[in-house]
Amino acid sequence: MMPPVDIKGRLAEIERELRQGHAKQPEGMLKELMRNMRRDALVEWKTTLDEVINRFQPKRRQALHRFLDGQINSSQAVEVREPKVVSPLAGSPRTVTIDHEAEFREELAELSQKHIFQWATSYQECLFRHFDRYLEKDVPPTVVVRRCLAEHSEEIFTKGYGHQRDAKEVTHFTAVEKSIGGLVRFLDLPLEYYSNRTSITHRRRAVQALRELFSAACLGILEGYAAVRFGRERGDSLLPKFAARWGHNLAFLTSTSAMDVMDLMEAGPLAEGIAHTVTPLLASIECLIDQPRQNYLPLPLSGRFSQKDGFLQIGLRAPSTASGSLMEARAYLDAEYVFSEALSEAHARNIVLVVAPLKPHVRAYMLQRAALSDMVVEVDVADSDSVVHRAEQVWKRTILSLQSEHTAGVISYNIARDFPLNRPNPMPFYRVQRTSVHDLLRTFSRTNGVRLWCSVRRSGKTTACFGLDDTAGDSVIVAQTCGTGPTDNAKIFYERVRAAEASGSHLRPNFVEEVVAECLPVTNGARRKVLIVDEYETLFAFLRTAAEHNGYVRYTVVQPLLNQLVEFAHDNLLVLLGQQPDGHYILMDQNQLAPYVRQDPFPLFELDRGTRAGEFGKLVAKVLTEHIEFDPSFLAALHSETAGHPYLTVNVLCAFVDWLIDNRHPNNLKLDAGDFIGFRNARLERRQMALGNDFNFFREAIAEAMSDRGYKHNRWLYTVYWVLRRIGEADPSGLSIPRNILPGLMKRIPAPRPLPDPWETLRTATQANFLRHDEEEISVKIPTLGRLASAVRPGLA
Repeated sequence: MMPPVDIKGRLAEIERELRQGHAKQPEGMLKELMRNMRRDALVEWKTTLDEVINRFQPKRRQALHRFLDGQINSSQAVEVREPKVVSPLAGSPRTVTIDHEAEFREELAELSQKHIFQWATSYQECLFRHFDRYLEKDVPPTVVVRRCLAEHSEEIFTKGYGHQRDAKEVTHFTAVEKSIGGLVRFLDLPLEYYSNRTSITHRRRAVQALRELFSAACLGILEGYAAVRFGRERGDSLLPKFAARWGHNLAFLTSTSAMDVMDLMEAGPLAEGIAHTVTPLLASIECLIDQPRQNYLPLPLSGRFSQKDGFLQIGLRAPSTASGSLMEARAYLDAEYVFSEALSEAHARNIVLVVAPLKPHVRAYMLQRAALSDMVVEVDVADSDSVVHRAEQVWKRTILSLQSEHTAGVISYNIARDFPLNRPNPMPFYRVQRTSVHDLLRTFSRTNGVRLWCSVRRSGKTTACFGLDDTAGDSVIVAQTCGTGPTDNAKIFYERVRAAEASGSHLRPNFVEEVVAECLPVTNGARRKVLIVDEYETLFAFLRTAAEHNGYVRYTVVQPLLNQLVEFAHDNLLVLLGQQPDGHYILMDQNQLAPYVRQDPFPLFELDRGTRAGEFGKLVAKVLTEHIEFDPSFLAALHSETAGHPYLTVNVLCAFVDWLIDNRHPNNLKLDAGDFIGFRNARLERRQMALGNDFNFFREAIAEAMSDRGYKHNRWLYTVYWVLRRIGEADPSGLSIPRNILPGLMKRIPAPRPLPDPWETLRTATQANFLRHDEEEISVKIPTLGRLASAVRPGLA
């Protein structure tokens, strides 16, 4: 029998071969190792051997498991008792895989029975707790995670599709679309866990363990979905069709897990692209991680999959000495997507590595340009090892260049601008779980009626509400939008209303109930429904215009719809989400809905004082990353300026980091309140606010709202922004006024006709996060917004 140290060494060699994308050679090495091990050693190491075997593709995996079982059960094996050996690759395998697996299975079964599809609460709590436990040993039991989640995934998606199809009004396509939405939400959980851990994961084995845990969880969820039968289709045929929705997860997988994902899908361009370009790119990253004696350990921090352009883009954590936070690479799935212009565009975007198959004319174009030749690694299907090696060399040259170009001692790169502020659906890495919004919804968990949630534009309302669970208690949540949503399904309600208006026919008696049933993310049974209508002003403006344009439609569609919404709210909850509190005031002579609407304050990002935890602290940490340290006093000073408004917080941080760079601020000091106050005094005064590029969006929005056209289209918003402007003019530093002077202040607002009542304006503007007040004073809720209102010139139109 081989000594235990040799077993450890041979397993390490096999793992290295697997990470480089090999299969046949490590299979032979593993069989040879198992042949030379005695029965008691095979039993002792079985958990670790199973872990290694599960890194192979399915056919080889099955054969190796049979081989191992045969070796253990073989009468030829010699029974010799050796000293107990604990696998270095699996921590305490028996404790983890037996005790934890039983508990994990039991909790997953309870989720399926009682909390199915409650992703943001019950599922997150369960998975995160077990993931924490599995990472305690630095070696997660990936076999357990993958197996349990695969079985659970197959069960719940089979159940969900069956319930959807039982509802006769739900088509096969709609049921499949909803299942894909559920798959994306499920996959977001391990990715969110992964992203939360990256900033505290710096040891090599911890980095490897985190990647292995995510890979096992992601692979298990996909494996279960691939096995589900959706009518005449199977999940394995749907995965390639909807890869644009889930493909970004590939960026965070180990190379062997990426090959396993390929095996789950029907053969086709996506599967081939994963095998020939994505896997070598991932393997090159693993080669960097495996390098001994290095302080820098790369870790994928972002992923983007473009099905239209045929590439997977991976953002790797850059060295701490680098100016930026990411080194980005692309893997093109097929030569059909790789044009000369695409390579030049990638170079212009500072992509450091491209792995791609090339057509002859593109290869010639690349070879004539040194910058592209240094960046592009051409795929060689017959020699994947060389692709991995060449990609690794590009990474190493890039790292060396970043380290040598570093300006020691001062901040030189605006890391805040890397935050994807204007991306409609930010990846889980950039999202912050809005517990305050969950708590607000929970307040009305057993209340029916109509609630109105208003807040300043870009407050995170859409992201927060579409991030809510599909179910809450005995209710099912239906999130819909009249603007831009995360999926096409998010606009079903508005599209059906527009189609009804276009037809001009009498609205069906159960129109609202039928459309809500079509929008349901999960089966509802007899449960209460919570319908959230985002950008609700668009819906009511459309209804008003339709009624004014065609008096017949007013009585066949518009008023029946308002009446049905009232009937819906008798037994369910309707939440209207937008910026202004008066958007539903249409056709007031016969509007049966308006009297039922009750407005609630919508929360901005909350600050947990004295700590970096909480919603606001997590948001700022994601913007500044680990490259810029800050303490709780800095957070408090920043929050006092932006009140937790997410978009303006990122705007202010972009301007703040520019100020740090201009002042050559040391990059090794932790920021505190004094730093922010110095910036605020220097850069957030009126002239700077009027010129700074970081505030372009709100400057334009405010200027339009305060114009004559703004008055005609939205008198309430016009009034509120002029109130902010007048308060800023009266008190530029404190942005507050005595409460009793509000009526007089509003009389100085230019308007052709009377403005809304001052006290009604104060009440609604306070609930929409524009103002705040007590018995004596009125102040601007978001000082940055008040400064901008004072700085901009009202629009001329």
